[in-house]
Amino acid sequence: MPAEPFEVNRMRKLFSLLPLLGLAATAGASQIAHAAEVTRVASSFEEDDPFDIHFGVAYDYNFKQAAVLREWNAGPGDDSNRLVKDLLYRQQRHTIYPTMEIGLWHDLALYVGLPVVLSDTRNYSFDQRPDDCVFGDSADANCVNKENSTTIRDSIIPASGFDATNSADPFGQFTGASTELIFSGPVRRGLDQLHVGLKYGILSQRTRSHMPNWLIGLEGRFAVGRAMTFSRDIINQTQQGNSRVGRRIHELGAWTALSRRYRFLDPYFMAYWRQSIRASGSEFKDFSGVGSQGSVLPQSTAGMTFGTEIVPWERKAKGMKVAVYLQGSAILHYGGRGYSEIWELLADSPSLVGSEDPTQAGQCDRNAALAFAANNPGDSGYLEAGGPSCAKFNGITDLQDYGSFGFDGGLNLHLGKNARLNLGTKLSTDTRHFVTFTNRGDASASSGGDPDRVDPGTVEVNPLRRDVVDNVGRRYVIDDVVDVHGYLRVLLTF
Repeated sequence: MPAEPFEVNRMRKLFSLLPLLGLAATAGASQIAHAAEVTRVASSFEEDDPFDIHFGVAYDYNFKQAAVLREWNAGPGDDSNRLVKDLLYRQQRHTIYPTMEIGLWHDLALYVGLPVVLSDTRNYSFDQRPDDCVFGDSADANCVNKENSTTIRDSIIPASGFDATNSADPFGQFTGASTELIFSGPVRRGLDQLHVGLKYGILSQRTRSHMPNWLIGLEGRFAVGRAMTFSRDIINQTQQGNSRVGRRIHELGAWTALSRRYRFLDPYFMAYWRQSIRASGSEFKDFSGVGSQGSVLPQSTAGMTFGTEIVPWERKAKGMKVAVYLQGSAILHYGGRGYSEIWELLADSPSLVGSEDPTQAGQCDRNAALAFAANNPGDSGYLEAGGPSCAKFNGITDLQDYGSFGFDGGLNLHLGKNARLNLGTKLSTDTRHFVTFTNRGDASASSGGDPDRVDPGTVEVNPLRRDVVDNVGRRYVIDDVVDVHGYLRVLLTF
């Protein structure tokens, strides 16, 4: 997985690469530093070293797979609320990440990085992983097809699916009864954030051999790419938002890192926190003026990394070293909304049409919108057919807090005093969590009425809620996440 650009190495001229942005995809995948690189810092205006500058570039390949589960209550006559299999989400992303760090003073440095997404593709298939598939609605069913998919039943996507890579016939690619792939997203590429930070070395083992290396830092990640959106109307017109990767999220945070070399071991630790803020032009809409919207901000993150570098061979005089590093990481995603693994499935779905003004909800007829969409696939006219208050759903949802846990291993190769190569692999997973988690609203938002019940058609209603996916018995869950990063980094220090 990509390392944190704010992570640094304790030796000024050591070769490290600042990390690669993962995605998370996800929304957050947080980047993790490797070995003593967490305490590297460019240092200038010293007696034997007037100026330090570090140039780095990293490449990261990310593959992510997750099971999309769903609560399901069949309705009248069936009081059970069970969690059932539905879809399998897969994502592949290629990212290149150039970085630069400039020493401003003794152990004080400014760094900047700009992750560039070369390609990001996502698709969804029916969950048919067991070898002995049993379909249907019985308790023995362990596989999903068009007949028992809850996403198909609720018309969130049509039975023929959708292929955003085929603008000539996106609704005619998955018509077979035995098809497994049911939704293919567009190819996305571009910019999301610019990373800028300041770091300072409070302690240095280089100057005080009995002390650890200790750095503190401040970092801002600023939205520079336009917001990614999704539209199914790709036959009639080109949708620029379908090719973007930007989330329009600013993140402001602080971090600290420690390491201490002892013979052939170099253990380290770092911790960080980042607060997310909506940027202008984002899809994180604020409707609190017309309804009782719960969450407005994107999810924030806090995490830590711990591990050690093992050095079996080293020639200090020539600046050469071969090191193996092993590390673990834990990240908390909390308090907000986000682009989940299923946001493209929900975005522009006629099944999720609704009013952004709860007091005008009666002027949006969801059934009329669905009927129009069934006869005119991909035509955005379903909004007008539903009524003057109907608005398109953008796919962003309230997310349940969840954790990510990972293990990372690789090699740090010092090729000389001014060059280093880092390559490795990170494997992580997320705890099970709801990704359609929007509450009904606030029963106390208006005077009168039942103080324990949100009254329909009033400002008490959360305008972001869509009962078809937010009601208990219809909520989506992400589980069985496998998130793999393979990366290669090069750093030159002068």
